This record gives sequence, C-alpha cells and structure tokens, in this order.
Amino acid sequence: MLSQVPHRFGGHLLPRQSTSTIRIVPTVDTAIPRYDKPPVIEVALSVQFDRLSVTAAQLGLLWQKYRDRFPNLEEKPELDAVIERFGLPRTMIPTVRFEVCTLPASRLWFVSESGCDLVQIQRDRFIRNWRKTEDQPEYPSYEKQRAFFARDWELFSQFVSEEIKAPLTPNQCEVTYVNILDDFKPSQLPEVLSWVSGNRSDEYLGDPEDAEITLRYLLKDDEGHPWGRLHIVASPAIRALDNKPVVRLAVTARGAPDRKDTDSAMKCLDKGHDAVVRGFTSITTSEMHKAWVRII
Repeated sequence: MLSQVPHRFGGHLLPRQSTSTIRIVPTVDTAIPRYDKPPVIEVALSVQFDRLSVTAAQLGLLWQKYRDRFPNLEEKPELDAVIERFGLPRTMIPTVRFEVCTLPASRLWFVSESGCDLVQIQRDRFIRNWRKTEDQPEYPSYEKQRAFFARDWELFSQFVSEEIKAPLTPNQCEVTYVNILDDFKPSQLPEVLSWVSGNRSDEYLGDPEDAEITLRYLLKDDEGHPWGRLHIVASPAIRALDNKPVVRLAVTARGAPDRKDTDSAMKCLDKGHDAVVRGFTSITTSEMHKAWVRII
C-alpha cells in the first residue's frame, strides 16, 4: 500500500503529468513477454460506457449479485469520463458535463474479504481490480483476471438489462498495471528505464531530490489509424507499510473498441493488455528484465 500520492482507481496513484509524447505502433504477431517475478502490485481492467440513467439506490441493489464473493461495500466519488481523442490540440480535449440530479454521483466498491479483489461500478464505468496483499502476493495472470472480469461484467450486464432496461454501450476500454520498483531513488531511473539516459553536461545539479516522467504513445491498428494511447508514468511514492521511498511505474492502455458491444470491448482489453506488457518491456532495461526473471 502506498501513501502521499492521490488515488484514482482502487490503489492507483495519479501523479502529476509532464509533456513527453512519442508515437508507437504495437507489434502483435510475436509472443508477448512474460516474467516469473514481475513487480506488479495492482491491475485494473475497465470499460467505460454511455452513461446510464440510474440512481445510487438501484446500483446498491446490484451488490446482492456480488455479495457472496465481495462482502464489503464502500462508496467513493465518481471518476470523470475519459475519452482518447486524436487530431486535436490536447488543450481542447477536456469536456464539461452538465447534469441535474438530486443525489451526489457515487462509485461503489465491492471488496473481497482479503481486499485482493475489487469491483467498482458507477453510472458510466465498470472496473475489475486485483491488488497485491499479504494473503495473495502473486499476480494470478491476465488470463485469469480476464475471466474474472468477463464473469462479473456479465452479472452487471444482466442487472442493467433486467433492472434498468437499458443497453450497455462501451465507448472506452482501459488496462492499467501498477508496478513498484524497490530500492531505487529518482536519480537511479536510468538504471530502470531505457528511455532515460541520465547524462548531464556537468555536475552542477547533482542528483535530483525528486523526478517524474510521463510518456504518451499512440496505439495504431493494422491500417495505421490510431485507436488508443499508451500512458507511462514513473514517479516517486512512499510505501505506507514501512515509509520506504519507491518508484511507481504505471502503464495504462486506453482506447475505443471497434464496435460498441461486449465482444468488441473484450477484444479491446486484450489489445490493451498486449500494449501494456510490450510497452513495459520496451521502456525498462534488460538488466531489470533479468531481475524480474523474464521467461519469454
């Protein structure tokens, strides 16, 4: 568990943004890299959809479908809608949403007994998280997380169809992996990230007190058209367990499914996972791959 950095997803920490932007075309025709000891501490699979007209009370009823596996219920503020847009200046991307409602918008957390698994639901978002805990310190693989997401999404879809009588129309899919790199100071980022040289023309500045890197890469389809972005953020954080400084490396793939249906959303998550793992491998050094025991 980490502290002193704002939260977005379950245990996700949102650092400040900087401005580096590079384009990349992901390769999907070779075996995806795998690690025996990856530094991942959290994974989130998310589908954003056209906003439902539903009350918080109705969403509360949904807990009954999950309560046997997620006995703990928490309420959090809603996440803002996020859409990856292309061909416009980034300053034009933010949008303002006006609503008239009698109750504050909320996001529900359905949390497992161990705290390892988490379902988050709001009026326009469904998120399935895995979080590293003492009871479950090993990441159980994307294939298992995908199966868990599909099962819990199906329960949600059935509820929306029966209770709200409205379709679910996915518009963005998101895959996020959060990694913690122990025993590294900001000045040691060149040892971790292949993108950072660490070279200086003289020794005037010395080692930085703090450092943060944000990179954005375009993700394109086979015809060269952008379908999403890969966001990579390396930032300092403090681990709450022992107040130890660590480097947090978050990799997020976000984009639109080919069609606004469940099958396309699942395929988009698969593409996002592919981009996240390949991007993580590309941005990190071969020395770190050895430490994480790369097997493919």
